[in-house]
Amino acid sequence: MSRTSTTFVGILIGCAILLAIAGHICNYSWLLYTFKPLATLLVIGIALANWISQKKNYALWIAVGLVFSLAGDILLMWPERFFVGGLGAFLFAHIAYLAAFTRGVKFPASWAVWIFYLVIGTGLVLLLNASLPDGLKATVAFYAFALATMAAQATGRYLLLRSRAAMLAAAGGIFFMVSDGLLAVDRFRAAIPYAAVVVLVPYYVAQFLIALSTQSGQNTNAN
Repeated sequence: MSRTSTTFVGILIGCAILLAIAGHICNYSWLLYTFKPLATLLVIGIALANWISQKKNYALWIAVGLVFSLAGDILLMWPERFFVGGLGAFLFAHIAYLAAFTRGVKFPASWAVWIFYLVIGTGLVLLLNASLPDGLKATVAFYAFALATMAAQATGRYLLLRSRAAMLAAAGGIFFMVSDGLLAVDRFRAAIPYAAVVVLVPYYVAQFLIALSTQSGQNTNAN
């Protein structure tokens, strides 16, 4: 996808995110139900277009992760009924991203970075543990492990490759951890003011950056 096309799609994604947030804040459910998945569909379009033009497995795995993210987005619009299903969808998204981030790069890309991210994930789980339902404790802990592993691999990959694409993916992994951490705190620990903004904005920044990492000419070691 050309830079001009990517910029245009990025503007559309930004508009969709703003409308989804407005729907959440103003309690207009039809806005949220329409524009939240639309924003993710547009992000998927970036990765798919790059995969079609490049035929690189890196872009394909990112697109697969985004499709699972779309499923998670839809399921989590009804968290009381489908929270575990949404969590499962995002778990598979992180596995797909991890598959992309290990293309041509060892796992773990950096033991030190992996351990550091796992410490952060463990700290979050311990913070939430007392307020988590018993049936969710193991599930949330495993999800935190997968999320931290994905983000750590993205960061370690950047430290090895030093490419722009790897930097975008690493930043996306960090934003994903921030978004999911805030979501977990808001849901299980204490309500966060303007949660729709502080959770959705870093989430879509994460997905957009990860999708941008599939751009042609940016991947020196992703095939």
